[in-house]
Amino acid sequence: MPNELPSEYACAVLVAVASNKGGVGKTSLAVELAYVLGAVLVDLDWDYGSATRACGVDPAAPRRVSLLEALRGEARLPSTLHLPGRPALVPSHPLSVELDGEALGASSKLRAWASAWQPGMVVDTHPGAASLTYAAMAAADLVVVPVVLAARELDALEGLLAEADDFRIILVPNRVTRWPDPAAIDRLESLATAHRVRVAGAISEHRWWPRRRRRTAVCSVAEPGKLVAKAQTELRALAKTVLEEVS
Repeated sequence: MPNELPSEYACAVLVAVASNKGGVGKTSLAVELAYVLGAVLVDLDWDYGSATRACGVDPAAPRRVSLLEALRGEARLPSTLHLPGRPALVPSHPLSVELDGEALGASSKLRAWASAWQPGMVVDTHPGAASLTYAAMAAADLVVVPVVLAARELDALEGLLAEADDFRIILVPNRVTRWPDPAAIDRLESLATAHRVRVAGAISEHRWWPRRRRRTAVCSVAEPGKLVAKAQTELRALAKTVLEEVS
């Protein structure tokens, strides 16, 4: 069920989901976290693998107030879409790539939007060193970083942690196989210790998930089978951990 943010958290909670590398499950986690928490999902990823497309929405479709207009200060709040089985969504905009988050004061705008949309907001960022990504991370109460336990992905994580020491971060081992590489686990633990960040419970590799055609959140399935129920349990445990971190 959505709207699992307890009453004591009914305030401007802002979570940014970020990664220096694409393909680690960032968007999927952002969609699920926003759905479980009953939060608005703001999509700052202008590429084709965005949360907007994952929810079955065309980023180029006209909006009453687009993300681009709101970031430019032409409106106080962007419009939100409310679709069954998905979090309330502020769709991405293809021209966001041209924006300078720092020049726009994007961090303060995102904080203001989170306050307006209680109980809060989840931001799906563009992977890598994008200006809007750092603006979202700077604004966030917590930065959730999905981590795939493989060499190149851990290299990218090391770079992100070195650049983001001022941010409150939690690492989420994602797409974890039944027998993960012990050396990769050791490296993740070493990075977490060196940078004083928490490692959340793992999200397993669910091989059926990439083949799933429905555009709704996995956690929206009301009568899940065994495999989907396992994923829901892991995702809701992650949402609980996020709430613990922002309390």
